[in-house]
Amino acid sequence: MQRHKPVPSGTRAVVSAATLITAVVLGGAAAATPGAEACTGMQGASVAGYADLRINATTHADGRCLIEGSFEHRTGVDGVDYFIGFAVALPDAWNQRFLFQGGGGLNGSVRPPEGPAGAGDMPAVERGFAVASTDSGHQGVGWDSSFKADQIAMLNFANDAVPKVDTLARALVESYYGSAPHHAYWAGCSTGGREGMMMAQRHPLAFDGMIIGAPAMRTDQSNTALSHMASAFNALAATGADGTLDRSTVFTDAQRSLIAEGMLAACDGNDGVEDGMIFDTMSCAFDPAMLACGDGAASGDGTCLAPEQVALVETMFAPTVDSTGYEVYPAYPVDADVMATPERGIPGLFRFDRENNLQYRNTITDMSVEDAVARGIRSDRQQWMVNTRLWTNLTSFAGNGGRILFYHGTADPWFSALDTVGYYEDLQAEGGAVADAAALYLVPGMGHCRGGSTALDQFDLLTSLVAWVEDGTAPTSVEATSAAVEGRSRPLCPYPQHAQYSGSGDSEDAANFACVD
Repeated sequence: MQRHKPVPSGTRAVVSAATLITAVVLGGAAAATPGAEACTGMQGASVAGYADLRINATTHADGRCLIEGSFEHRTGVDGVDYFIGFAVALPDAWNQRFLFQGGGGLNGSVRPPEGPAGAGDMPAVERGFAVASTDSGHQGVGWDSSFKADQIAMLNFANDAVPKVDTLARALVESYYGSAPHHAYWAGCSTGGREGMMMAQRHPLAFDGMIIGAPAMRTDQSNTALSHMASAFNALAATGADGTLDRSTVFTDAQRSLIAEGMLAACDGNDGVEDGMIFDTMSCAFDPAMLACGDGAASGDGTCLAPEQVALVETMFAPTVDSTGYEVYPAYPVDADVMATPERGIPGLFRFDRENNLQYRNTITDMSVEDAVARGIRSDRQQWMVNTRLWTNLTSFAGNGGRILFYHGTADPWFSALDTVGYYEDLQAEGGAVADAAALYLVPGMGHCRGGSTALDQFDLLTSLVAWVEDGTAPTSVEATSAAVEGRSRPLCPYPQHAQYSGSGDSEDAANFACVD
């Protein structure tokens, strides 16, 4: 596949960063070199266009300056005091690069600006990147969505806070070091992935390279799918002593193991080695009917599934479609790790165990897809504001040298990895520079952004992204290791390739695997 030549160092900064960065006036003279004195000097920083900027703290430790602050202070229509919080980490040994760290969930707090997403065991700040993060313009704990009552707060969460903080952070970076970064990057997963897609789609000149993991790109439809599946699951659940449905009664632990073993029996060996993982995800053909009880067999002993249990497993791994056949949300890929713990169950159930999950997901047992869609529309119309699934016109981003590395765990019970596959394939259908600007890595065994009983969730995409953006080196395989399985390594391959065992050598060593179609 033909790749664009790399954009010469500095060219893109002239187009994007220089047009974004505003003037900085320091309250005191900055030190000639980065360090404790220069960090203290940033306490009086002011930035044109940010009249109410407050630098709340500057701390120099571990070879970096951490600036924490806020701006856009106001009282919302709901009587709540709002502001946009941010943090910027400025390493003494700066590599002249900037990275914006995406958020997670509903945001609401400023996470330490380190840049861990897709960076393996060395986050971006430890590599010398200046890193910024934000709470996206509201303050809250967990899944508190009350900020959505305020229009500006919702706009900041959906679209506006990130570019505002991006502009401010780059101004502070330039002030601290005396020069602007020569390249700017993005890295985030889940909400952070959705925010990255939003920036590529709506601010195409802002970033040179992006790492986008498990993007929450259309949570209205993914939540509809999860609600529909929960309804099907609840229909088989017994009522507990407290009067609520107990989903742990739907399958015994033995039956959960049976389902996982059935997945592995169908698909584990397709990649050349039976190791408890499914790498050839797209060719996996798992039929839950193979687990059905024969005539007269008992279903509760864990050796088989009753017909209604088989139907439920089929529902969980099927696309969510309405009565006309329209696909509301794609299927979930088959990955045995979704059965690893009863809490997670099969795809979608992890979402319902959240502290603030909607009550109907716990009680409704006969919800059609249309009911789920209608209920989702009534409950959260604003969700449409954050959707990024359909927009694939990245001609300006790609034409200016922008590059994206997507990744998604195939055991993600929240957002289907096949939805990210669908978006990537839509980018390929655009052709030309857009098709050449993205690559996708599927991560077997990994849940939502990280973790899993067999997950290969330690991998370094950041090095590959920098090489692609700055040197024009197209992405190839990336070695991944597992915290869950000591000594195991595998290559993660650019989709549609997968890792295939060569047939000889240590099957736990990535060196004995090759990427094949």
